[in-house]
Amino acid sequence: MKRILLGLTLLCSFATAANLPSGPLTLGQRGLSEQRQAVTLLPGVTLTTITRGQYSTANTWTVNIAAVADKAVGDKQVADLKAAGFDARLDPMQTQGVTGAGLGYMVRVGHFTARAQADNVLSELKARKLSGGVQFTGEDGGTVTGPWVIQVLAIQPGAQAQVRDAIAKDLLPGREATSSVAHRLGAVAAVNGGFFVTGNDIGTEGDLAGISVNDGQLLSEAIDGRPAFLLDRSRSTGKVLQGVTTTITVRAGDASRRATGLNRKPGLIVNCGNFAGKPTVKPAHDLTCQSDNELIVFRAAAFGEQSDAGDGFEVAVDGTGTVTATQEKRGMAIPKGGLTVQATGDAAPWLKANAQVGRKLSVSSVVTDGTGKEVALAGGQDLINGGPTLLLGGRLVNNYAAEGWSPEGYAAEGAASAASRLNFYNGWVLRRNPRTAVGTMPDGTLLLVTIDGRNATHSVGASIPEMAQLMKDLGATDAMNLDGGGSTATYVNGLIQGVPSDAAGERPDGDAIVVLPR
Repeated sequence: MKRILLGLTLLCSFATAANLPSGPLTLGQRGLSEQRQAVTLLPGVTLTTITRGQYSTANTWTVNIAAVADKAVGDKQVADLKAAGFDARLDPMQTQGVTGAGLGYMVRVGHFTARAQADNVLSELKARKLSGGVQFTGEDGGTVTGPWVIQVLAIQPGAQAQVRDAIAKDLLPGREATSSVAHRLGAVAAVNGGFFVTGNDIGTEGDLAGISVNDGQLLSEAIDGRPAFLLDRSRSTGKVLQGVTTTITVRAGDASRRATGLNRKPGLIVNCGNFAGKPTVKPAHDLTCQSDNELIVFRAAAFGEQSDAGDGFEVAVDGTGTVTATQEKRGMAIPKGGLTVQATGDAAPWLKANAQVGRKLSVSSVVTDGTGKEVALAGGQDLINGGPTLLLGGRLVNNYAAEGWSPEGYAAEGAASAASRLNFYNGWVLRRNPRTAVGTMPDGTLLLVTIDGRNATHSVGASIPEMAQLMKDLGATDAMNLDGGGSTATYVNGLIQGVPSDAAGERPDGDAIVVLPR
């Protein structure tokens, strides 16, 4: 996709906008060139584009074979590859000071000046039944010269704008590009939102993979223990909440049972963090947990006219809270103003025994933060899932283990799982990728920030530690990471800024944060 460089007929200024700190960023080496261009979108709303650094030929393309924790294991793989005629080596992972020394190693083949050369070697490896992937060493996490392209949307207190979360297609199933959401709602600007289910093979495609509250209504349950961003539409500002948990209770007569989820296919829990999940009840990013015993609540306004179909038991409840129908399988018309509750495994006989036609059934939900304090939700409030937490009170946060981003705690699941989580931690947290983050400045200014990545000559992206430092450099005191990678997108007045990292272009997502004229 062609890079778009603010082709806007708007008031432009090369001065610092929205009171962003004027000093240079700390990305990469010191003394790198840096340019800023600020554009006023609405009174109190600005977009600042920052370009920093330049491409360096010191970085090369390589083929990554595996991530290993044990050097001896890596040395053996390198020796086998060399014996097969490949230029193999062992590169240490760049820990960036946020994890213990000697995290692990990457088994790699070759140094190439052009990606096509690395692609050719990868084809040779695959022909010999070896797996791997092409990587750019400038994304490893070590000190580099860039380049970086960063978009900063700043919404000041009193701005003539409303900021809100918008669900793709106004329903949880399905996905929609950030630009499409923005255009549909008449937004002047938008960024992509939180994590979501990418395909029906691992859940309900488009479902938010974490908590979602839209205008005070709980649409999706939390990944228990993860952070969320509480957005106040009336003031267009917000705050990071730590350790968010949802407790959803179904009551039928004198009986009650905790529901496992909202508005999603049962059996699959993307990112885990659910009391019913296996192999872990803890959050674990990009891991899909399973559950045989689920109690799921569906509402038409969130899921559509028909609930998810399959084996199990389901009841329909009208707007008065009365059970109007039951059936020995899942998949019912969801009553307008009402809901359905479906059950699998040992939840099915409980629901069948207690939710008979004519009886009353109610559903209640409570959202709490990490201190156990209830988060009172009202109209005009949104909760957006994400993580890791980047900043709290102006301090950099490294809460990767508790929030489910690092390998700790997975060794008990076996060597394959531990190796997979190590590979994820290195690739997702410590290597550079496109990123999106939300944060607030001391005066309440809301910052929506994206950084392009996976494009060696345009922008190399940021690691999670770098993204935290970037938000601090931009003046945020509290900040949280949102979905990134191919999802990262900034939209302004009809145009996507920068270059999406997916070869197909802008990726359809589960939600977007939109800036609307007030």
